[in-house]
Amino acid sequence: MGPLLLGNFLGGMLLRVPIGFALALASIITLWLLTDTPLTIGAQRIVAGITPFALLAIPLFILAGGIMNAGGITRRLLGLADAVVGGMRGGLAQTNVLSSLFFGGISGSAVADISSLGRILIPAMKARDYKAAYTAAVTAAAPIVAPIMPPSITMIVYGVVSGTSIGALFFAGIIPAILYIAMLMVAVHLTVRKQGFTEAAIAKAPDPKLIGVTPKEERPRFWPALIAALPALLLPLVILAGIRFGWFTPTEAAAVAVVYALLVGIFVYRELTWKKLVTAFAESALMVGLIMLVLAAAQLYSWALTSGGVPQAAAEAIFGVTDNLIVLLILVNVMLLIAGMFIEANAALIIITPILLPVLTAAGVDPVHLGVIIVVNLGIGLITPPVGIALMLSAEISKVKLISAVRAAWPFLVVGLVYMLLITYIPQISLWLPSVLLGE
Repeated sequence: MGPLLLGNFLGGMLLRVPIGFALALASIITLWLLTDTPLTIGAQRIVAGITPFALLAIPLFILAGGIMNAGGITRRLLGLADAVVGGMRGGLAQTNVLSSLFFGGISGSAVADISSLGRILIPAMKARDYKAAYTAAVTAAAPIVAPIMPPSITMIVYGVVSGTSIGALFFAGIIPAILYIAMLMVAVHLTVRKQGFTEAAIAKAPDPKLIGVTPKEERPRFWPALIAALPALLLPLVILAGIRFGWFTPTEAAAVAVVYALLVGIFVYRELTWKKLVTAFAESALMVGLIMLVLAAAQLYSWALTSGGVPQAAAEAIFGVTDNLIVLLILVNVMLLIAGMFIEANAALIIITPILLPVLTAAGVDPVHLGVIIVVNLGIGLITPPVGIALMLSAEISKVKLISAVRAAWPFLVVGLVYMLLITYIPQISLWLPSVLLGE
């Protein structure tokens, strides 16, 4: 009950929202009733309930990210990203993409990434004559990496629901995350000159090749920027090293992350005041409360599905259509993409995992690989119409119509689909690093 009491109670009390507190209390009761209810399908045991101690990692990682952000992390990570890629074509757009990789390793949430970085980078890009729709598209597409890069909240939820090692899932997300950012940077390089800038910017540019390149005198110097961002960049390394060498579990790693964030904010960056700390606690509590409410509702639905034998029926129906693994994975990807268009990622994961896990493990898919496939698909759903939560949020910050943002986002959606196929059909992209480091 730890994470529920921490997130929902503090969210209701600190933010003084009586209705939200009542709903949070309902979610506590719901998850209390449904906790640790196992379901066995053949030889495959699925955890239909949620383990409270494991889920305690979610509010702690969110809090650690909130504290680091309040302590000045965002500005330093942006400075490092600008120092690395600011001199490239579409420098500020490339900074937007690369900073999502850095910040995703802190926040673990695409929405948190957009909310924090988008409010800084979107106005800055518009001031550099980028089209508003293009800024929205880039800002929405880049944070898809956050649920893939450890410490990922979605990976934690999948690990708890499926009974898969969260540590293995964390390591499995590293190479896919880097690959996605690399592919997205190539897409920005190819599209930014023709699609990224206003006509006025193109007309007044003395050299079209230099449009969007951050002038050298305006870019931070690399080594000072790296030193300034190093304490923030060390946080994911501390978490992964602790899990790799058995110093602590993922949940304990989340607690270590909170302490580390406090020490960095107070003694290293020296920007974390009591006022900022209280604000970080309040914002983190609100986010945790919202996530737990979604998890509670999804858990109830998942429990109903598993109790009614839906996973068994789904397995029989799918194998009745085909037993070819290639075709099976195509069907699964289509289903996940559709789910990601309409359902919040964590809720979709809780509902879908008990259905897919026995089917795909029976077909020979590794549970860790399946976790990456699910997270990637649901992440792409964040920028896929008709809902596209990430695209909606970035369009709102950019003050542009959603349909314009959708039109500008199509190259990045194509990149996402190609990336999804690579992740699906080349399992070693996900499994090589856990096998080397953990022997799994």
